Amino acid sequence: MSANCRWLKHTSGEDKNSPEEPAAYTLQTVFRVSPRGPRQSEFHSRRAHKKSRSGCLTCKKRRVKCDEGKPVCQRCKTRGIGCGYPSGSEVARRRDDVSSPSPSVLLSSMCLESITDSIKETLSYGVECSPYVLSSNASQDPLSTVAFNHFVRFSTDTIPTPCIREVMKTDVVRVAFANPHLMYTLLGVGMLHFNRYAPNKERSVAESYFWQHAINLYQEALSSKIHEGNIDALLSTCMLMGVMTICPEKFDVTDSWVLTNKPEALNWLALQSGLSCILQLASSLLPKSIWGEAFKEVDKEGDKIFKQEEKTGREGLDSDLADLCGITEESTPDSSVYYPPLRYLSKLVGLEPNGPNAAHVASFMGRLECDFMALLRKRDPPALIILAHWMGLMCCLSEWQPWVEGRIRKECIAICMFLEYSTDPRILLLLRFPAEACGYKLGIFT
Repeated sequence: MSANCRWLKHTSGEDKNSPEEPAAYTLQTVFRVSPRGPRQSEFHSRRAHKKSRSGCLTCKKRRVKCDEGKPVCQRCKTRGIGCGYPSGSEVARRRDDVSSPSPSVLLSSMCLESITDSIKETLSYGVECSPYVLSSNASQDPLSTVAFNHFVRFSTDTIPTPCIREVMKTDVVRVAFANPHLMYTLLGVGMLHFNRYAPNKERSVAESYFWQHAINLYQEALSSKIHEGNIDALLSTCMLMGVMTICPEKFDVTDSWVLTNKPEALNWLALQSGLSCILQLASSLLPKSIWGEAFKEVDKEGDKIFKQEEKTGREGLDSDLADLCGITEESTPDSSVYYPPLRYLSKLVGLEPNGPNAAHVASFMGRLECDFMALLRKRDPPALIILAHWMGLMCCLSEWQPWVEGRIRKECIAICMFLEYSTDPRILLLLRFPAEACGYKLGIFT
């Protein structure tokens, strides 16, 4: 595609912009996760002290020093938490109910112990919690609490769009304390984000544990009818689930569905369209959802690119791609499976390679329909070429979408490896852009 030369120049350092953090948002790509990025500060609780022999029960349980003040010790008074003494002693006040705390309380007045107990209580509704993951010795924080704090303090800060970031920091956290599948997903994202910056074997096990239960409980939740009481948790979980599939811990080119011929290995891409399915089923509930206003604001940006007048035929399409896909002047979205994704791709190629547009390009994977996905699973060459061109664009945008390095670049290389010995000269010609963009050197015969 002739317009792609501008994108390739960008990756080599020419015609390079230096925009601020992207203002646009894609529902499929929530966080900026970079395996090569600077390490974030790790959350640590207060250093452990010797257990008080006659202090309050709260300080004893936390293994911190207590001044034994009554009716409320100074440490508990400062933190605004319940303070009680052994049987027979006066109890100052009842411990606050933190089964569904607000995020502001979690980050300001709740102590580490309260957060940990609230997470355990929430997760106990879904499955029996693993002592290995949810508890630790006195010198370490429970890994569930580490993941929770990393999500709230660091992961959410990487969300580029203010309205989405605000919902994630507040309402999503609140809803998670009443929905185990969302809480497990939230913990999975927090631990994934932490592990990609600073790999750790123990945290890797915890990450797998969180995702395993998140998936199982989410599947159970989806089996129920969508209603006003569960729409917020289902939408939030679906959005966060996408992070797991596009930022796997270990992924190699040889793991691609293209080279393994395992159609199920393409589920990572199919999952990105899950949100649109839920939205279609629950469109009437969206106005009252925590995501209602935020999605409206996001749609305004997307409409500028994708909601233009409907076109038919070859106008605006790359002629070589149109020829390969059999697009004629009479072709419509209904008559050709290739037409919708090719039309989307043509709009994306016309954008300038910069931060705000990077999110729009990423949204392509959430717009793919089932019929086109079926062709990809069968490794249909024209469908693979369309996907490879999108992946090539994403590789050119890795500065603003670092998660590309986790999977997309390697998937693009796999497609190039699979198609480079094709006997169709049209495929070899169209393979040049994605190959150069992802850094794969084609064989001498191409």
